[in-house]
Amino acid sequence: MSETGKVKKIEPSRILNLPLSKKIELAHMAGRQVRAVLITDPNKQVREAVLTSPRITEVEIVAIAKSRKLDDDLLRRIAANVQWLKNYQVRRALVNNPKTSLPIALKLVPTLLDADLKQLAKNTEVSEDLIATAERTAAERGTDRRAPVKTKAPIAEKKAKSRFQEIQNLPVPDKIKLAMTGDKEARSILIKDSNKQVQEAVLDSPRISDVEVVAIANSRNVPDEMLRKIAVNRQWMKNYQVRLGLVNNPKTPLPMGLKIIGTLMLADLKRLSKNKGVSNVLSSAAQRFVTRKGVK
Repeated sequence: MSETGKVKKIEPSRILNLPLSKKIELAHMAGRQVRAVLITDPNKQVREAVLTSPRITEVEIVAIAKSRKLDDDLLRRIAANVQWLKNYQVRRALVNNPKTSLPIALKLVPTLLDADLKQLAKNTEVSEDLIATAERTAAERGTDRRAPVKTKAPIAEKKAKSRFQEIQNLPVPDKIKLAMTGDKEARSILIKDSNKQVQEAVLDSPRISDVEVVAIANSRNVPDEMLRKIAVNRQWMKNYQVRLGLVNNPKTPLPMGLKIIGTLMLADLKRLSKNKGVSNVLSSAAQRFVTRKGVK
């Protein structure tokens, strides 16, 4: 009998008590029943290994997308997989799961069929904003059956209103939609919104440019959570101007600022060492790097 065949007879609790390396190996190689146990493992590496298993099926992905017992990181991973999102059952499961982040759920609402929009509108487990969006999408679709619903740009009914006022007066679900699909000006307004989900939607927008990320990294008007999100994005951190903006921003968490210092040019290190707006710990560390580079 194969090793995976033996594992299937092991109690779930025993599988979860296996060494980490063994659980990761099983997540990739074992059968569906074993993966169903390992997806509940408290270790993030094990759960991610299940999702990256070459043997995982779309039926399993649908089941994971429906689960209320798993953390939202797994749902984000599923939502980021273009291939899995082609499966309608996956999209429907994500939208109806109260653990799916609101920006992701809102983005998927327009892809649902009319019957499922009606069911979503009756789902008392999900956000009220999501329910309202489902109702509005169904109503808009009923008005025009010829084309799929598109996100409407916030066009002012009164010319006297500024773009800023228009956007500020939008409901949260519409702000999130606009953050994901709108233009640069809209994103520059929404990144300062008081709602964290709106701000995150700006950074998650597929339209956001490196120039905008640099501006956000330099901004003192955004919360440190947004700067932290930029700092953990490897692609953005390849941009020197992003790193420079973060390290000079007093709102950037100190550990992240200290990590960036070693990547700076000498001239920028000198300026940082004299920057009274940042932590003394950070400016002192910059001065030490200046001294070391001066010796070289």
